[in-house]
Amino acid sequence: MDADKRTVYEFGDFILESGQRRLLRRDGGEPIALTARAFDTLLHLIEHRGETLDKDTLLRAIWPGVVVEENSLTQSVSSLRQVLGETRGENRYIATVPRKGYRFVGEVTERTATAAPILTATPAGPVAVDSKRSLRLLWVTAAVLVVSVAIATFILQWGADRHSAPPAIQTVAVLPFKPLLPTERDESLELGMTESIIASLGARAGLTIRPLSSVRRYGSIEQDPLAAGRALHAESVLDGSLQHHGDQLRVSVRLLRVIDGRQLWAQQFDGNVTGILGVQEQISAKVVQTLAVQFNAASGPSPGLGGTRDSTAYLLYASGRYALARSTEPSLVLGIGYFEKAIERDPQFALAQVGLADCYMVLGVFGMRPPAETLPRARDAVLKALQIEPRLAGAYGTLGHIKMQYDRDWAGAEADFARAIALNPTLAEPHMYWGVLLGMRGEFDRGLEELKQAEQLEPLLTVAKTRAGSLLYFAHRYDEAIEQVTESLALDDRPGIAHALLGRIYLHTGRYDLALAEFAKIRGPTPGSFGDVGQALALSGRRAEALAELDRVIKLSTQRYVSAGDIASIYASLGDTENALVWLDRALQQRASALGFLAQNPTFDGLHDDPRFAAIVDRVGLWKQPLAK
Repeated sequence: MDADKRTVYEFGDFILESGQRRLLRRDGGEPIALTARAFDTLLHLIEHRGETLDKDTLLRAIWPGVVVEENSLTQSVSSLRQVLGETRGENRYIATVPRKGYRFVGEVTERTATAAPILTATPAGPVAVDSKRSLRLLWVTAAVLVVSVAIATFILQWGADRHSAPPAIQTVAVLPFKPLLPTERDESLELGMTESIIASLGARAGLTIRPLSSVRRYGSIEQDPLAAGRALHAESVLDGSLQHHGDQLRVSVRLLRVIDGRQLWAQQFDGNVTGILGVQEQISAKVVQTLAVQFNAASGPSPGLGGTRDSTAYLLYASGRYALARSTEPSLVLGIGYFEKAIERDPQFALAQVGLADCYMVLGVFGMRPPAETLPRARDAVLKALQIEPRLAGAYGTLGHIKMQYDRDWAGAEADFARAIALNPTLAEPHMYWGVLLGMRGEFDRGLEELKQAEQLEPLLTVAKTRAGSLLYFAHRYDEAIEQVTESLALDDRPGIAHALLGRIYLHTGRYDLALAEFAKIRGPTPGSFGDVGQALALSGRRAEALAELDRVIKLSTQRYVSAGDIASIYASLGDTENALVWLDRALQQRASALGFLAQNPTFDGLHDDPRFAAIVDRVGLWKQPLAK
């Protein structure tokens, strides 16, 4: 067999061998430990030395096809600087170019070296171990299965000796799995494993599992699990870490009681991942059976409901869920791609259909893409999911939301929310959506009760607090609304929908500068956001600037989707009733989101005496009370 020619890079006190994937010290040839991502980062920087590489370029090169946060790159570069002996502010090798990216500035000598062929093991089955993606897939599968077996082992031991068992556990938080080394962060992998364990435990009688949307913020390596448990109002937390080297895997898990920090159970597992895929179905079935017996939850939903047996499909699904959670337009488009590929792998993967529907729904409801383009696709996907598995509670919640925001099928939406809650009372989203629908009907107190129920189910679901603030805003209870939204932003100050709502409250209480300051914090489209600045300028008396902003938004609407309701809001704030009504009619034709609140929206209070406005409200088909004068 012919030997391969490999590139060797020499710089400063170091030698980097690309073929052997090693970094050595020049004196003595001592190898330096680097994680795979850190090595890839260093190699890419050296291969493009002298060039300024922006962060997006590096993220695509080092984590191809995977959605990761910019912080992962920052950690890789930081660890490299430590390894290379750079002190703070020193740029002997890697320079930070402010607001752009990084550049390798060290002097490099490049040569070739003869290297022996790299031998790889061949696992049982069709997966090749020398594929980086295949190894990553094996790590996902192995970690999920190992932890599931570990939980089952604890439950079995508990059942065998009831006298020494801890008090019954009713609420469990499964914290995101963490790497032992910061530079090995792979958030789609970590959150995917977490979601699988949450699904395996399931929503069972006598046991509440905190959902991924609540626990995902506690993925920091330095996170105190007990503090997380207290914040999540959980009685116990499952904390786990993952370490891998080649095809070797180590998983460490522990179950802690939150009230006193007592370790109820802990175990560490070491194994070779190459032989584990063949027994996946058997182990998963055993875990489900064991948990059902020990928690007396045979009547609960199957932990595998709507899932897949295809590990590659699962990996794609996990990446899609991570992209969906970020909820930016680019991440949602990327999420759609992941879910579609997962469905191609397994057409019976119902949860992937629900994820696909959720991506399209957020794009349409938040005004990133036309509702007529996105919401019918969302409906098609979620109906396919329910054809595959009619017991998916979350799918009914999504379907109800589509009926509420797009179809204007108010009775159908309410029936779907009730069905979702009946199937799984621990899901927060159906309560939240139902609360919004009740608010649209003017039943604010009932709506706030449903939103409060959502908050109790997911204490850190900030969007539920924001939705409660929106109901109070539409009820013209501005002081209470400010209190709700401020509380939401104190937990998480990133969501643009919360800043937009707070700005609108300021707008209708005469605090225009504060309103504009909030609108400036919005980084992407939210329902109604294209009209916010124009309204603020108009209501504050800056008419010329408001007209210029109106012109800008109308021109923008020829280039991308802009809700006609947003344009109507600027006209209404300028006192131009005729054009406001014209654009509201167009919004109705667009099936723009949030029209259910049209009768209560403070922006259009000045139109209530106009019978044409009342006719538009009647066409929405929900508000059955006289319009407030």
